[in-house]
Amino acid sequence: MTTCPFPDSLLHLDNFSHGTPRQAIAQLRAKHRIVWQADDHAAGGHWLVLHKPDIDSVLRDPATFSSSYGPLLEDFPEDLLALQRQAMTFLDPPEHRSRRALVDYAFRPAVLEARRAMMQAKVTAIIDNIIDRGECEFVGDVAMHLPVHVMFTLLGVPEQDYAYLVPAINTVTLANDPDYAGSREEGWAASAQMVGWAAGFANKRRQQPADDMTNELLNAEIDGRRLSDEEYGVVFQGLMIGGTETTRNTLSWLFYELINHPRQLALLQANPDLVPAAIEEILRYRNTVVYTRRTAMRDVELAGEQIKQGSKVVCLLASVNRDPSCFEDPDSFDITRDPALTRRQMRTFGFGVHVCPGQHQARLNLEMMTREILARMDKLRLLEAPTHFRSNFMDGFKRMPMAFTSRA
Repeated sequence: MTTCPFPDSLLHLDNFSHGTPRQAIAQLRAKHRIVWQADDHAAGGHWLVLHKPDIDSVLRDPATFSSSYGPLLEDFPEDLLALQRQAMTFLDPPEHRSRRALVDYAFRPAVLEARRAMMQAKVTAIIDNIIDRGECEFVGDVAMHLPVHVMFTLLGVPEQDYAYLVPAINTVTLANDPDYAGSREEGWAASAQMVGWAAGFANKRRQQPADDMTNELLNAEIDGRRLSDEEYGVVFQGLMIGGTETTRNTLSWLFYELINHPRQLALLQANPDLVPAAIEEILRYRNTVVYTRRTAMRDVELAGEQIKQGSKVVCLLASVNRDPSCFEDPDSFDITRDPALTRRQMRTFGFGVHVCPGQHQARLNLEMMTREILARMDKLRLLEAPTHFRSNFMDGFKRMPMAFTSRA
């Protein structure tokens, strides 16, 4: 009999030291639709939901499975939870819809297309900065720069604030990694500090308005009133974190997998029209958000189990993306898959009312950066094994030294 190596604690941080434990997830998925898991680094335990129909059922029913306690396995401190409940990630309908409407316009197709020239200039500059060196630390030198620049430009943040905001993003999102924070509590504190910084930025911008998304947010009305500085700060934090992490981690994974699958890399170099399909495949194959949590608001039955009010219900997005009932040969990295089918079946960006509003911006970031790298670099190779960050929520690298030759 095959047994899962982590039957009671899949989400223990030690199990993610080399990325998402895909084999253990597959073994759990084969045996269970939903399973109770004890955990020793967050209060109590949680239900782990493993199959797409059940995950979709949870994510499309916010009245029963609420986002109001946050997406993380760990419980937020009460004071920070009250602050974060102003963010759309923590809001359920109908409040969620009005808050989301503030940002949806920024990611419409026509608006994205108008942004392309600004993005291309930054893409070119990023590669210009490293092309003559023949090597780089890919995560810091390449992957992080474009999404940060896009969000800074949208929100009107001066470039000099990069030195504060990028480390702050890392501390908030990677607080379980000692290279970024001493504890999860330090991450909570950094989150509150980042909201406070953004509230101060909003206050300054009210005095000196400019033509950007910050001005739009500060002047927009919800139920007849405008956002307070603190409410803006919470929205700002969500945009900065959501707008940077997917691109940074997914782009790094894409070139890691291409280097380790040289036939796929050669195919993509010979057929640049496959870039959109390659983007969808890496979003599926190495989804960077491992799970999202909901909290049961009443006693309810799910997948044959009785879920008690207040229980944590953890939707394992990583399980869907490697499920053989959703994808043929799911553990193979294959950039020739039908991208439309992949997009429909995967759950990388969530599902339901909280599906990621910036997913099309993320895809555009990834596509433009990938095309530039393929056009200007050849003989890509890793200089050493990448270093994973320590997280069970996000899957990615903190360092990936890489060498290349210039095509120029």
